[in-house]
Amino acid sequence: MLNKKLNLQTKVILFLFLFGALAFSPIFGQKKNGNKPVKIPDLVYPPPPEKARIKYIGSVSNSLDVEPPKQKGWLQKLVNDQGSNPVLGMVRPISVVVDSKERIFAADSLSSTVFVFDSKMKKMDLLGVKGSGRLVNPFGLAVDKSDNVYVSDTALKRVNVYNPSGDLIASINKVGNEFITNPTGLAIDDANNRLLIVDSRAHKIFVSDLNQLDKGETFGQKGEGDSEFFFPSYVAVDKDGAIYVSDTLNFCIKVFDKNFKFIKRIGEHGTGMGMFDRPKGIALDSEGHLYVIDSAFSNFQIFDKDGNLLLFVGNYGEEPGFFRLPSGIFIDKHDRIYVADQINRRIQMFQYLAGN
Repeated sequence: MLNKKLNLQTKVILFLFLFGALAFSPIFGQKKNGNKPVKIPDLVYPPPPEKARIKYIGSVSNSLDVEPPKQKGWLQKLVNDQGSNPVLGMVRPISVVVDSKERIFAADSLSSTVFVFDSKMKKMDLLGVKGSGRLVNPFGLAVDKSDNVYVSDTALKRVNVYNPSGDLIASINKVGNEFITNPTGLAIDDANNRLLIVDSRAHKIFVSDLNQLDKGETFGQKGEGDSEFFFPSYVAVDKDGAIYVSDTLNFCIKVFDKNFKFIKRIGEHGTGMGMFDRPKGIALDSEGHLYVIDSAFSNFQIFDKDGNLLLFVGNYGEEPGFFRLPSGIFIDKHDRIYVADQINRRIQMFQYLAGN
């Protein structure tokens, strides 16, 4: 039996044991071997001898990816602990965006927060963890021209807006007279000053006025028709205001003009090239190519403006360039591609190599 009174040494050992257990729990990332930088593999798509179009450039998963290793504290020194400090890391990143300062925001549905990786300032922050801005089940992300960050929360049934400092500045749970039931993917339509909100359970898209977020309209309903959806998940907008919706259980991408008039479908259900099984995140690069995540195929497919398949990237696995249940995707102004790789607990990054 344990003595009722514990001496200082025993207390320290028990504390470190419990703290060590936390270090390897899901909310904390794995330790890096000696905190040495990891060599980035030279991965390009398609592989040689074809001309490379996409290049793998790295990944982020936890605080050590942006923060320098911390010195051991007095408690670790007291018991001569040789290990590194525990690392705060992602559990299930589901969406990703990047602001003008090149900060990476990753919505983590299981950690109830948004991880903010700032490589320039060499720090990692958490968004939506305090006060009225606290998140429960964050899903979609968007960022506007002023670097305000929009976060949809499927449990709270609303969209929160945070300023660049991380303070909550607005929140909406309805647009017009309609309540939002399950907000998922988000997109900013700069050309028309609108926020697009996918409501997967209502099978429609909310279109909110950025100046008055509770004002706006909706389009779509449940069904298989051209202007109908069946559990849509993500949305993107091109520079002309055309709207791309990932219609997940209709197994296609549907394209609409800025007035919500149906234009075309891209893809269909199947296992062939250019087909989908679980289309999720969508994004567009500077040349108008459409990128579509397929969670079931563990890849992203790239299409031209006419909907023709150009290339696919990735397969199932844990190695760099491989995915396990990818979901969200974002492309920044430099044509860097960011993919939320859920089960691998990371954001993978690629570079589109522009040109003919």
